[in-house]
Amino acid sequence: MVVLFDIDETLVDHRTTERAAAAALHGIAGVTRPVEDFAAAWSDALERNFERYVAGELSYDDQRRARVRDVLGSELDDEAADRLLAHYRDAYLAGSTLFPDALPCLDRLAREGHRLGIISNGHSEHQRSKLARCGIADRFEHILISEECGHHKPAPEIFAQACARMGVPAHRAAYIGDRYDVDAEGSRRAGLRGVWLDRNARAGAEHEPPIISSLDELDEVLLDLVDDGRIDAAGRRLL
Repeated sequence: MVVLFDIDETLVDHRTTERAAAAALHGIAGVTRPVEDFAAAWSDALERNFERYVAGELSYDDQRRARVRDVLGSELDDEAADRLLAHYRDAYLAGSTLFPDALPCLDRLAREGHRLGIISNGHSEHQRSKLARCGIADRFEHILISEECGHHKPAPEIFAQACARMGVPAHRAAYIGDRYDVDAEGSRRAGLRGVWLDRNARAGAEHEPPIISSLDELDEVLLDLVDDGRIDAAGRRLL
């Protein structure tokens, strides 16, 4: 069957990489505040401004510059902000790593004959470079980044476009991501089988399964998807 993945905090350990790259930026920028405080502020600014980008309030470049100004000073011009961002990006890509369960999961799915793809919000070149740096870009038949299709998760259009590229209807695809609202619920509304990867044990009674805490558990969920009568092992709809 078709198995589609999110990237950050699903396959790639974004938070660890982000903290290390923020620490590198801290040294380059000559910041006096403790590095732990700086890294926390950087992470908050990233989340806040990236949401503004997803909402269409800022361009990709402007949200990145806003992040720098929020943390390092509103007086920075575009050239200075871009120079600092280039240092951060280089450090981030150099340090990008997979979660320990990512590669074994991809290996197992490939051996079992599943077709793999990616759906991710973000900047195409950055996300694709991240996958290449981690050595897994060639594992996927199709990689769809929101910048390329004009829609961001959880919009149903991005999930529909990914399924169209894979040549399957939505009910023949599973989607795995680390955010319940954006990934699991978003993909389910689009007709896919959304699986929430809850690495930090945040699930409560209000969260609908399937929920996994590690990609090591994904095989069992995919078997359940076959066994629940919706599709067979070849991905055909069962009535």
